[in-house]
Amino acid sequence: MPTATGKLGVGICGVGWCGAQHIQAFQKNPHTEVTWLYGGGDERRTRASAARHKVNVPNARIARAHEELISAPDVDIVSIASPNHLHADQAVAAAGAGKHILLEKPTGLDMPELIRIRDAVTRAGVRTIVSFELRYNALLRFAHWMRESGRLGDIRFVRVQYLSRVTDWYSGWDWVRTVEGGGSHLLAAGCHAVDALRWCGGREATSVSALQTHFTEGYEWPTSILVNLALEGGALGHVTSSTDFMMPYNFQLELMGDKATLRQDLIQWEKTPLDLEALKAANPFPDVHLEAGADASGRPGILIKCPTPNTADVSHHPFQAEIDELVDCVLQGRETMLNVFDAQKTMEICIAADRSAGQEGAPVALPLG
Repeated sequence: MPTATGKLGVGICGVGWCGAQHIQAFQKNPHTEVTWLYGGGDERRTRASAARHKVNVPNARIARAHEELISAPDVDIVSIASPNHLHADQAVAAAGAGKHILLEKPTGLDMPELIRIRDAVTRAGVRTIVSFELRYNALLRFAHWMRESGRLGDIRFVRVQYLSRVTDWYSGWDWVRTVEGGGSHLLAAGCHAVDALRWCGGREATSVSALQTHFTEGYEWPTSILVNLALEGGALGHVTSSTDFMMPYNFQLELMGDKATLRQDLIQWEKTPLDLEALKAANPFPDVHLEAGADASGRPGILIKCPTPNTADVSHHPFQAEIDELVDCVLQGRETMLNVFDAQKTMEICIAADRSAGQEGAPVALPLG
C-alpha cells in the first residue's frame, strides 16, 4: 500500500556498494520513498554503511531481519542487493508477501533456486526486474536497435567479453570469492556478458560448451571461462568472462550480420556501405552520435560515439533507467523487459556453461528447466 505521502514504499535488502545505488535511484524517482533498510540486523552498522556509501535515509526504519522488512505494510517494492547466496530466499519471500521486486544478479545460483523464484513470482503475479542494467547502456541499446531494425542483416556470430580485475579492493570480496557466496565468474560477473549476447544478438542458445582455468589467488572458483554457444538459426556465439588479465575493466561487444558488422564503436561492411546520413536520421537515441570513421588500417566505417560499459564500478551503471522502468510498470500494471522469466534464460546459460567446463567442455543442451 502507498506510504503516507502517497508514494510507493521501498525496502532495501543489502545496504552496500550496490544497494546504495538502488537507494539513490529510488530517491530520485518521484513515485517512490525508501521506508525500510536491512543490512544484517544491526542498526548502527546499517546506518554506518549507508553513510559510507554516501546515502542519507534518516526516516527509514531498520529491520532486524529481512522478513520484518518484507512483511512491512509500507513496503510495496523490495530491492534485493544482498550477497548472491541470499537472493533466492529473499526473492521468494518477497513474492510470497505480494511485493514487487528489484533483484540483483545473479537471480539464483543453481536450477532449484531459479525454479523457486520463477514459481513464487508466477503465483504472486508481482512485477519484477533483474539488474542486467547494461541493457540501459547507450552502446548496448544502439546495438540492439541496429540488429532489430535489420541494418546488420541476419546475425551469424555474436561475441561479448567481460574482463575485470576484481580482488580484495571490492567491498564484497569476502563472500563473492567463495563457491557458496559468489558461485562462479559467470554467476558473479560474466552473466552481464551472457545477457548482452542474448539481448543484442536476438538469438537464444540451444547448447553451450566451455573451458575454464584458475590464476587469480583468493578465489575458490575458476577465474576465467570461455563459452562457445550454438544459437538459433545456425548462428554461433562466444563469451569470455575473466578476472585474470592485467588490464583495466573491459566490456566488448561484436554483432556480425550478413549485411554489416558492429564491433564495439565501429560499424563496417564488405560491399554495400551503410548510408551515414540515413542512419543518423533514423537513430532514436539522443546520447548516441554517429560520424564517418575508419579502422586502424584505414578501411571506412561509421563511428559510434556514446557512453560505453567501461568500468566495474556500480556508481557508473545505469540503475536509474532500470528502476524507473520497474516503478512505471508497477504503476501501469505491465511487465518489465527484464523480469525474472527472461533473466532465467541468461542464468541457465551460465549454469550450463559452468557444468560444461566442469566436464572438460562436454556440450550441455538448453534450456535446462
